[in-house]
Amino acid sequence: MFDVCVGSICAFAGQLNPVSGDANNTWKDTACSSQNSAAAPLRGDVPTTYVEAQGWMLCDGRSLKAAAYPELFAVLGYLYGGSADSFNIPDYRGLFLRGNDAGSGMDPDAAKRLDPVSGDPRNGVGSYQCDALQAHTHTYKAVVLAAVSQNGNAAGQASGDLQTSEPDKPARTTTETRPKNLSVNYIIKYR
Repeated sequence: MFDVCVGSICAFAGQLNPVSGDANNTWKDTACSSQNSAAAPLRGDVPTTYVEAQGWMLCDGRSLKAAAYPELFAVLGYLYGGSADSFNIPDYRGLFLRGNDAGSGMDPDAAKRLDPVSGDPRNGVGSYQCDALQAHTHTYKAVVLAAVSQNGNAAGQASGDLQTSEPDKPARTTTETRPKNLSVNYIIKYR
């Protein structure tokens, strides 16, 4: 077995119920309002107490007392919310994680990232980014008319419907843009 630092995040393949039970609604930016819904929790196959006995807890945004979790508070502080003697752990339910840009230029919109609690602009670890599509265009072949007819039919394209091709029939459309993915629970080391 190897040591894992307090504050480390790990993907856990077992089903866990969120302790907070609240929807993932800490993201207050109105431009991201579609992010504020969460499915009802499922019945867990692995008791939450088992994972917590191993020193881990589900990243569900719950509030903790700093005195009860001093090592985790030393790592997180109020990065994910809280004040005075309470702090929040991150709420990663339903989200993809992205490595911090740290000046690499791999996150071209790093300056537009948001504070997860206030929605104010903030860069760095713990900042949030709304979903987006990169600007792009599509090129299609167009029918060019050979002549304009004053009366009647003009010579032109052979009869038949023109269609653009679809990668799959039926096309896969939904309410979000996403890569293929597999759902996991993110857990955080607290001791």
